[in-house]
Amino acid sequence: MAVARFTSTDKRDPYRNFNFRILLGGVEVAACRKVSGLTASVEVVKFRAGNNAASNDELLPGRVTYEAVTLESGITNDPAFKDWANTLVHHEASKYGRKAEPGFRRNIEIRVYDIDNDHSRPVKKFTVFNCWISKITCLSELAADANEVLIETIEIQNEGFTEEAV
Repeated sequence: MAVARFTSTDKRDPYRNFNFRILLGGVEVAACRKVSGLTASVEVVKFRAGNNAASNDELLPGRVTYEAVTLESGITNDPAFKDWANTLVHHEASKYGRKAEPGFRRNIEIRVYDIDNDHSRPVKKFTVFNCWISKITCLSELAADANEVLIETIEIQNEGFTEEAV
């Protein structure tokens, strides 16, 4: 007797990775061509008690670290990200030196949309917390014989993220 391999005839394909939007302060600010992955990792702490006769280490969870998020976008007239980056870059260059907190940390949202369904409602929402721009490339390489779009790249440091199904 044959056993059914599938319990449902409805196939659900994974979401496509090109259908997303970036929001800053609840306002859509970028149609990026690429966003690096959101990555969190936990350090491994090796431990061995003084009364442990075994030769192997115990492994304990340590600090959590979050990798920087890189956004690549075509250069446009919208100054939202450059204005945000300049709050830190120009603040550092001020004649009075750097103040404790000039307000350069922001939360950003990355919304993912399903290509097959309603494009006005996201299927996933990621909120990235306490972000600040650590690197900005205002202009990609120029070449007279190229046929490419000008790209700006922004690297954002962060202190964690959450994922929400919408």
